[in-house]
Amino acid sequence: MDHRVIFLIFAGAVLSVSFAQTRQFYFVNTPLNWRDAQSVCRQNYTDLATIENTADVDAVIVALSSYTGKAWIGLRDDMVNSWRWSLSDSSFYGVGEATFRYWTSGEPNNYNGKQLCVRLYGNNADWDDDECTNPRPFVCYRGMVAGTPSYILINTPLNWTEAQKHCRQNYVDLASIRNNTENNIIKALVGAVTVWIGLYRQKVWSDGSQSVFQYNIVSQQGSSGDQCVTVEKPGQWSNNYCSSQFPFICYKAGMYVQVLH
Repeated sequence: MDHRVIFLIFAGAVLSVSFAQTRQFYFVNTPLNWRDAQSVCRQNYTDLATIENTADVDAVIVALSSYTGKAWIGLRDDMVNSWRWSLSDSSFYGVGEATFRYWTSGEPNNYNGKQLCVRLYGNNADWDDDECTNPRPFVCYRGMVAGTPSYILINTPLNWTEAQKHCRQNYVDLASIRNNTENNIIKALVGAVTVWIGLYRQKVWSDGSQSVFQYNIVSQQGSSGDQCVTVEKPGQWSNNYCSSQFPFICYKAGMYVQVLH
């Protein structure tokens, strides 16, 4: 991003013009739930605030001005549409295969607002969302053998990210499961062991931005389901029930200048 500062002399005053911001943020001090706040932002601005870097964080804090409570931004959990396989090659999946799921009853529930990765239970081979930081054995995909997918069980407990790295370095990737047949193959492989598979998700931005910039987000203990994110000074982000009512921050897109006297 261009952070040039140009000094202008006008009527005896020196002005510095900063070209650092690509979004202008607006604080709306009307408590609404997240969905209603999103609607207001889309009608009157561009969308709920997307934050891509520390400069945006600083600009949002300025927009909050003297307000000291929580305010919605555009980041939220999407428990239905945000799941992805670690093995992202679209040619690997036939029609409907990338969206095959085998959730256990009541899952995924995003307990504590931090469950972004998927474990497969030993014995019954159904799935549950879990915190990615938990160490578990895992299943790697080794490629196709005689038209059948080949998997290997790694009994060394690792967190999900470390398991993904191990599979990619030594095999193909963490296991994708495209249908009941493959789920049963893994069921027979793991026995009673509960393992990581390659399904995961990320929180999503209201405007569809692919930004992965996120502060450490504080979660409400015991909370579950869809969670939306608030920000408060001096920059704390936290999960909250999307039905809660808070003021909110919208943005308008474009290149903006900030004039400092």
